[in-house]
Amino acid sequence: MTSSAAGDAPLRDAAGAFSIAYDLDGTTVFGHYSTDEHRFTETFDFGGIDSVRPLDVRLVRMLVLVASLSYYKAVPTTEIVVEFPITLAERDFLAKVIRFGLAEFAYTNDLPGKLRPAISCAPLESKGDGDAWDPAAPPLVPVGGGKDSVVTIELLKATGWTPVLFSVNRHESIDRCVETSGLEYVSVARSLDRRLLDLNAAGAPNGHVPVTAINSLVALLVADARSLGSVVLSNERSANSGNVEWDGIEVNHQWSKGLEFENLLRRTLALVGFNPDRYFSLLRPARELDIAAKFTEFPQYFSRFTSCNRAFRMDASRRTESWCGECPKCLFVFLILAPSLSKDTLVSIFGSDLLDDPRHIPLYEEILGVRGFKPFECVGEIDEAVEALLATARLSEWGDDAVLRDLVPRVRVPVPDTTTSPDNIPDTYTTAKHELFRH
Repeated sequence: MTSSAAGDAPLRDAAGAFSIAYDLDGTTVFGHYSTDEHRFTETFDFGGIDSVRPLDVRLVRMLVLVASLSYYKAVPTTEIVVEFPITLAERDFLAKVIRFGLAEFAYTNDLPGKLRPAISCAPLESKGDGDAWDPAAPPLVPVGGGKDSVVTIELLKATGWTPVLFSVNRHESIDRCVETSGLEYVSVARSLDRRLLDLNAAGAPNGHVPVTAINSLVALLVADARSLGSVVLSNERSANSGNVEWDGIEVNHQWSKGLEFENLLRRTLALVGFNPDRYFSLLRPARELDIAAKFTEFPQYFSRFTSCNRAFRMDASRRTESWCGECPKCLFVFLILAPSLSKDTLVSIFGSDLLDDPRHIPLYEEILGVRGFKPFECVGEIDEAVEALLATARLSEWGDDAVLRDLVPRVRVPVPDTTTSPDNIPDTYTTAKHELFRH
């Protein structure tokens, strides 16, 4: 065994070490997570994806490591024992995903020690069997049901690609967008252990986990098993921007959507023997305003897409059918689309005018940087939210809305943004990248 730790770990030994193990049974991955008091098993069923080759164990290992965070956060320990050999790259990957992917959870629960676990593992030297991969094969596009993945889908279609669409589990809003796209679609069934939900209901620490990191590994397994090309994400540049500074780090709700995680995963893939161009985001150079403007070119999706996270709650009785019209995500998407869509069209999408409800002013104050910090949600940068607000206020049909009347005089006018955002888009997708900025 090798072991290392960083920082203080005040929760250590309270429940013994947190153990990570797995079984691979054909097309099903079983992640086993345990302490002295608790035993959990999570499953990923790849049986419906029409595999042409077995699941690659290198990617399986990484998936099991990342999926462990849902359980590690709920138990009172900061000692982790990985029960199967992993490479140093994989160990570093796990440590960084915990450190930054659980930062919001640790902040909201005041548990900084959870971010610096002692990780023990048996070292694995082998890189594996190499990488038989065709970058010209059809890409796999994860679909979340929102505007961003719609833009990626349509950019790829417009530039000669025929992507295969993908999700972890199925949701009605995703199905609607898939149906509108007319493309092939596969999904993987992920099942959390019900004992975790019971533990959370009993008061165990709970909060945000980097779901995109988990879904990314599932997508890479699907693309590899199907002999597809790149996994093409739809993460924009504003995902790089965090929410608040705490405990010496930037807490970023969207960390696993940001460039830092993208680079970490690509680097880890390379170190275990894969071509890193298997994974990138096509929308990385774009701001939310760019993406919103591009989305308006695809009106066939206006009644089909949903970005509200309440539509994806695990508890079906608490899900919304479409937009809740109350959360930061709904308010931000409404605002970012307002400069590019008519008021009647936007109200028909959301069911009401979210800029004309005084109850929304406190949340808009956070979104626009008037008070507090950016909400822990998938919302864009403060400056581009302000830019959208001011652009909307210049349109006569919006001028009397309550949110505009209150907040336009109080926002800080942003300095024009002339910076460019680095990206990992391969040359084979350059045409699609350029299409993103053609209006």
